[in-house]
Amino acid sequence: MSEKIKSLGLCLGASTVSIVQLEQEQHLGEGIRTQETLPPQLVNYWLYPHEGDPKRILVSALKNLDLNSFDRIAATGRKFRKFVTLSSIPEPQAVEYAYGFVKPSDISCPAVVSAGGETFMVYVLNRLGQISNVLTGNKCASGTGEFFLQQLRRMNVTLKEAARWAASIEPYPVSGRCSVFCKSDCTHATNKGVPKAKVTAGLCQMMANKILELLKKVERKNIMITGGTARNHMMVERLREQIPGLIVPPEAPYFEALGAALWGLEHETAKFSGISDLFSTAAASFYSLAPLQQFEDIVEFKTVEKGKIRSGDTCILGLDVGSTTTKAILLRKADNAILADVYLRTNGNPVAASRQCYDFILKQIRQTVDPSDISIEGLGVCGSGRQIAGLHALTHGVINEIIAQAAAAVYFDPQVDTIFEIGGQDAKYTYITNGVASDYAMNEACSAGTGSFLEESAFETLGVAMEDIADIALKGGHPPNFNDQCAAFIGSDIKNAIHEGVKHEEIVAGLVYSICMNYSNRVKGNRPVGKKVFMQGGVCYNRAIPLAMASLVGKPIIVPPEPGLMGAFGVALEVKKRIEMGLMEKSRFDLKVLSDREVTYGNTFTCKGGKEKCDRRCEIALIELEGTKYPFGGACNRYYNLRHNLTYNVSQLDLIRVRQHLVFEKYGATLAAESGQNLPNHNIKTCRGKIGINRSFLVNTYYPLYSTFFSELGVEPVVPDLCSQEGIDQKNAAFCYPAELSHGFFHSLLEMEPPPEYIFLPHFKAIPASDGNSSSQVCPFVQGETFYLNACFRQKLAQLKATGTKVLCPLLDLTKGLEKARDPLVNTAVQMGFRRKTAWAAFETALKRQTECLAEMKQIGEKALKELEADPDKTAVVIFARPYNGFVEEAHMGIPHKLASRGILVIPFDFLLFDNEKSKRHMYWGMGQRILQAARIVKRHPQLFGTFITNFSCGPDSFIIGYFREIMGRKPSLTLELDSHTADAGLETRIEAFLDIVTAYRQLVAAKKIPHKKRKLNLARTFLDNGVPKVITSSGETLPMTHPRVTILVPSMGKIASESLAAVLRGVGFNAKAHPPADETVLKLGRANTSCKECLPLILTTGTLLNFIRKEKRDSNIVVYFMPTGSGPCRFGQYYVFMEDLVRRLGIPDVALFSLTSENSYTGMGNNFQLKVWWGVIVSDAMEDIRSMILANATDVGTAINIFDKEWELIIEQFEKGDFAPLEKQLDSTANLLKRIHMKRSIEEVPTIALVGEIFVRRDGLSRQYLTERLAEKGFATTCSPIAEWILYTDFLVEKGLVDYTMSKMEKLEFMLRKRTMARYKKRIKGVLARSGFIHKEPLKIKSVIDNAAPYISPRLAGEAILTVGSSLNEVASHACGVIAIGPFGCMPNRLSEALLNEAMNREGKLATNPKNGQLRSALANIDDLPFLAIESDGSPFPQIIDAKLETLCLRAERLHNIMLEAGN
Repeated sequence: MSEKIKSLGLCLGASTVSIVQLEQEQHLGEGIRTQETLPPQLVNYWLYPHEGDPKRILVSALKNLDLNSFDRIAATGRKFRKFVTLSSIPEPQAVEYAYGFVKPSDISCPAVVSAGGETFMVYVLNRLGQISNVLTGNKCASGTGEFFLQQLRRMNVTLKEAARWAASIEPYPVSGRCSVFCKSDCTHATNKGVPKAKVTAGLCQMMANKILELLKKVERKNIMITGGTARNHMMVERLREQIPGLIVPPEAPYFEALGAALWGLEHETAKFSGISDLFSTAAASFYSLAPLQQFEDIVEFKTVEKGKIRSGDTCILGLDVGSTTTKAILLRKADNAILADVYLRTNGNPVAASRQCYDFILKQIRQTVDPSDISIEGLGVCGSGRQIAGLHALTHGVINEIIAQAAAAVYFDPQVDTIFEIGGQDAKYTYITNGVASDYAMNEACSAGTGSFLEESAFETLGVAMEDIADIALKGGHPPNFNDQCAAFIGSDIKNAIHEGVKHEEIVAGLVYSICMNYSNRVKGNRPVGKKVFMQGGVCYNRAIPLAMASLVGKPIIVPPEPGLMGAFGVALEVKKRIEMGLMEKSRFDLKVLSDREVTYGNTFTCKGGKEKCDRRCEIALIELEGTKYPFGGACNRYYNLRHNLTYNVSQLDLIRVRQHLVFEKYGATLAAESGQNLPNHNIKTCRGKIGINRSFLVNTYYPLYSTFFSELGVEPVVPDLCSQEGIDQKNAAFCYPAELSHGFFHSLLEMEPPPEYIFLPHFKAIPASDGNSSSQVCPFVQGETFYLNACFRQKLAQLKATGTKVLCPLLDLTKGLEKARDPLVNTAVQMGFRRKTAWAAFETALKRQTECLAEMKQIGEKALKELEADPDKTAVVIFARPYNGFVEEAHMGIPHKLASRGILVIPFDFLLFDNEKSKRHMYWGMGQRILQAARIVKRHPQLFGTFITNFSCGPDSFIIGYFREIMGRKPSLTLELDSHTADAGLETRIEAFLDIVTAYRQLVAAKKIPHKKRKLNLARTFLDNGVPKVITSSGETLPMTHPRVTILVPSMGKIASESLAAVLRGVGFNAKAHPPADETVLKLGRANTSCKECLPLILTTGTLLNFIRKEKRDSNIVVYFMPTGSGPCRFGQYYVFMEDLVRRLGIPDVALFSLTSENSYTGMGNNFQLKVWWGVIVSDAMEDIRSMILANATDVGTAINIFDKEWELIIEQFEKGDFAPLEKQLDSTANLLKRIHMKRSIEEVPTIALVGEIFVRRDGLSRQYLTERLAEKGFATTCSPIAEWILYTDFLVEKGLVDYTMSKMEKLEFMLRKRTMARYKKRIKGVLARSGFIHKEPLKIKSVIDNAAPYISPRLAGEAILTVGSSLNEVASHACGVIAIGPFGCMPNRLSEALLNEAMNREGKLATNPKNGQLRSALANIDDLPFLAIESDGSPFPQIIDAKLETLCLRAERLHNIMLEAGN
């Protein structure tokens, strides 16, 4: 008996609705499908581009089909599938089904590339054809299908035309940047006459490159490509050149729809009830934002009348030559009136644009007076084209744009400290500290957050002209939150909003918000916003834009009268000031001469680097003006100096280069037999092999120690010269730039031929402590180098080890001095086969060599200062940085050379004598101690100024920079944040601005015009008096913390945990309150009072404290904020220091911090208090997981949660009473009541995801973006790593002596007794709550967690990384079917654990935790990689990319869950 099953599959994609019809003859035996079932047959397919209106197109398409004739109908897609009432599956699941259907029988593909309209994704497959990972790019749409179609439309090319062009056409190179920028590239090319076919070929090449970039870590062989862009034969042919065996199935354009139809053949689907009921009536997909009109009172639009040109006027001409537009104004010197102005396109030719400006200004003057009747005595030029435009004008008034913009801003309001500048295709951010542009950023590869983004989105999708946007937007009452959509995507969101019934004016208002969100997220990022914001640029002519920005930043905003001309206006003001101060001579500029002046471009040449032997090989242009040739260009000031006859001895001024010479050449040792160089003891050594030392991190300081030690043993030290991009691409997490370089150099080291006999890769824990500190750790990325490199390159290392190479990884903890390296290095030598006596002697020589190197650094620094002080007019810049980011060529972007080539002495901070200086309280980072000590010298010295070089997402610097700036006070300093994408032009601009401001500052100091700081507030503070906590108020009064006027505020770390702690505190006599869970208001308040570079928990807890103070604190009350602390290496230990500084800075009286420390396992308030807190921790941990199970599995979730909440209130009452017996009785009652809640299935049948990672983010709803609730909707329960885990871990650290704190004998005895008591209570509490059937009662064994992680990371690297690794391996495939590791953006332990888990979360990694478990081995037989996802949160909604990865994780987790169930049976 057989029956024919008809299945319809739909994919509701970003740009296309695809439909597939399948039929399958299914043979039935006793009603069950049998083995004789025939393969499915593809009957038909349809493709409908929906152009952002999928609802209308879907309805139209379905009306052409007899839907009642289909047995099954299933849908897939990303976002839109949630709005149909059909049965639907995630895209990854559809991909798996389709892949199994179309793949060639004799080929297994390592990956499927889904190249669709809005995203390119790579689904990595295991040997069974199942998805094991998903790789994505960033949020940018460049290179996607929608991007390609946009460019074709702009060139007026149809898809049919493009399809006819041959794949062999030579491509014209276009940038893979954002769609709006690419439009400029394409337009520029076609304007030059480049054939459209070549430009199209260039677009296809760029798209292919985007896909290849995603495949960096995938075997490039037999890759399958799907999606609409698979029909782009030009792109496909480019891919074939790089991917042998590339598979483009005929089904590629409708691949996901095919998968949905195949799934439908195997599953019953929801009955189709008609077109009228096709769409869900669920809530709209967009959140609403506040109406723009609400913010009109905090935005001030300045106005000014345009001046009239009069005969006899003396004027200054200001010219702003930008990358896309050029602006000019004529300023009357007498009253700063703008007399004439012009705003036009640069069109890639700054000189031609400047000449046009001169001509336009001249024509405006002629309309009123004879040009000869006025005089122009100064001409200032700013903007990215300032140097060449200034050379053409033959003016000395070339001024960087930061100075110019700041001058204009301060002219209108001297209190401005933040400048937002948004132009057509450029967007910039400047932060001003004491008149100095101390932070700066711009959009380098994305137009989102610029005027063209808004203009194109409004016109192309809504038909609204730019000049009409503001009036329409201001009428919008509920603007939809489009968030930070890319310009190439927003069209579909707009049309979705239209078809959800969102009003026209609200959509326009949402668009306005979108530009500001894009600017905020992509340009400003996590940089600070000051008290007063100045907003300028062409988009500010649209009044709605500043209102939206004011809404987002919550600060007053000032808009100047001509916001698009402020660069030109500011540079004119600055030139006027310099002329008046005698810093610039008056000249006479003739607009007719300027507009007629021709420029001739000669042949370019490559700079050879000069006496400094610079190897950057810059391309230099020869420019001829009025018969004179000028060399122009380069990364430094060399050719500027030549043009102006300036001569500097750069080699003597650049002490950074001197430092590296000392470390690697003068004191870095090699074998004399090989090099001819004598070792310190003048003995010739016999070579006993080579030892590879990675050119990374603190090798840039301690190379003399390492190299001399091994050379003395007769082992030749070798370091890689080149940083391999291939090695950088292998990294397993988003590391900082120095850690990326570490990967690149290590890869080069591993590829050396012949390979070295040894590789030295120490676990470097701490540098020598200073300022009396007991801890001086380096950051987790430096400490973790040993572990993430071993994990990342494990296969290559295994090959080398098999051929005899030994990898040596000693622990180097130099906290107590350099000599503490003796034992680990001597033991390393013994491991290499040397006698201990020989090694001891080698170390003594190496120690002497290292000491001499460090001493010479100080001597050179001392000498340089004396020479500097001999000429009081000279200035020096001290570089504050790590040795591995600010002192090395591969990382510092030539910054020292840029300064030295301007005649500035450049000194590394460690050349200064700072041993007797103070650092900062509780500064446990060794480099931080030294930086802050040296900063105090620079602060005092009138000729020294600091430049702080940091890297994007540097954890320690997110706090240290703030401390550094606090020390500097009103003294100017420069902060430069570098990564692999930093633009050279931006650095030039900021360095020029800094040096200009230093000059101005020194003049103010000489004139005694720098005001003194006001006296600081007396900060309230807490202390323990024989175990009794007390607080000293701001007025000096001492009160016990149990006093009625004192409120202890507990920050929310998840509602349940915080409420239990507050109740316990009330139970022992304190007036304690738990702050409600953080919301958007708290997040915004936190962001407004931090730099936003700190981690999310600090931002939220800061917002929480300020929110409570503003809303609930009374003048007579004392607020004590409960904020535990630690001693690194992560940032958590800095929270209370930061908050004390903040309270002092804001002048808030009677607010104190109360901090117990993990260093002594939070002792200090007595064992009775600790045990009651322990009860709260165990109960709240269990109740968190119980709640999650209810959300995922209760038949009636609403009723069940009400029962849970009421029971929780009863438990809280017992905590407040403080007795265990009644608490235990209540827990028993609660367990019995919860047990009666009706469940959909047994607890064992519910798939469970383990949520691990950073302790705050994994428990806080906003931080984790309500993951527990989202997973519950998909049928998954969540078990959150318990807070108890951290407490047990701190006990482990104390017990093993891995913290700074040393216990007395009595404390050790009390500690052991407390541990036993804690274990007993834990067993009793979990035993009672386990009766609910929701949780298991087996105890958490911290040693097991640490043992599981030990193969990947040392227990001596303290912090959450080892817990995240160990817990993940402990839980997966045993208690959980998937793991999500979540942490705040930039969290160092979380990124370290992500890098390790990306290598460890596989069958071998899991089996290693329980090698004798045959059942586990059998269950994992066909599984390669285990379901794992790492997520970083900044408090904002997760992007689509994370949503896609989450769907993939759930698919893989459900599969593992089913395997676990079968194995259990």
